[in-house]
Amino acid sequence: MTFEDVLEFASHPFTLFFDTAERLSIPYMLTALMVAIFVYARANRGRPDGGLKGLLPWLFPKDVITHPSAKADYWMFFINKSLIVAIYASIPGQALLWMALVDWVLGPVPQAETAPSLWISLLYTVILAVVVDGVLWFAHYIFHKVPFLWEFHKTHHSAEVMTPLTATRMHPLEELFSSSLSGAAVGITYQLLNHAFGAEHGFIQFLGVNLVLGLFFLAAFNLRHSHVWFQYPYWLQHIFVSPAQHQIHHSRAMKHWDKNMGFIFAFWDWGAGTLYAPKGKEEIRFGLGNGEDGTWNSAKTLYFQPFVNTYALLKSGVRNAFVFPPKKDRPRAKPKAAPPADTDLAQK
Repeated sequence: MTFEDVLEFASHPFTLFFDTAERLSIPYMLTALMVAIFVYARANRGRPDGGLKGLLPWLFPKDVITHPSAKADYWMFFINKSLIVAIYASIPGQALLWMALVDWVLGPVPQAETAPSLWISLLYTVILAVVVDGVLWFAHYIFHKVPFLWEFHKTHHSAEVMTPLTATRMHPLEELFSSSLSGAAVGITYQLLNHAFGAEHGFIQFLGVNLVLGLFFLAAFNLRHSHVWFQYPYWLQHIFVSPAQHQIHHSRAMKHWDKNMGFIFAFWDWGAGTLYAPKGKEEIRFGLGNGEDGTWNSAKTLYFQPFVNTYALLKSGVRNAFVFPPKKDRPRAKPKAAPPADTDLAQK
């Protein structure tokens, strides 16, 4: 690794806001802000305290941005987006390896029999988005369903308040696993499409990313990790994951556990029986809801506690590390931890 590489990684937490390949980039943050202002205006229409004076405290509530959980997010953001950004830098290389493997199995990519076509490029775009999203849904699903993987996913779910930076509150091992699956999905799918249509075609990019992903990021994506409730029409929540649906995914309430695990598309959850499409606003309390809330608010805990918990699971029996008991027989916590009395409450 060169000095320039080190400098690039160190500056990444500051430069990523200007990179439209990043979900936290300025255009996506601005559209989320615009939708949040719309939500505020609609909710406070006609109220004497609903003017501009109340907007900033509503957008940036002090009890959220100064919460110990939010402070842990800030640490995770800087550490993950500087030291661990190399995980993402490896994705194109992984995709190329899988493309080479497809060629090794099927032979060289044939020449296209037709000229480059917008429709074929659009087909590439949609198929790649659907396949990668399906792989990410599967990765997310098993991190919820396999006990020792859940211990690493707790790093993300332990957030008790949410800001857009909560998206980066991810354990590096989970990031490595998910990015490796994404690299494989992109490489294999893209090269299979090339073998089907010829290498002259490609997917449509928008703001430096897949068109579907770019448009989804613009659709108030960054509100999914926030206190701002924004839901899509009920029918649309069966196709795309709304910010409100992802907030439900972070709920402490047991009835919300393991729901809405999709990233872009909700039909994976719909088909798997894990979809929760709200018909109206729900007051959500974020966190694990298993007796451990308030104990995951330091960077040290967020990075190292999953290893400690996994060791304890393995020590108690291999089955305990791989198979959850029925939901009614657990909360997902250490045996000595008891769930708080309001665990099952979805609304205040």
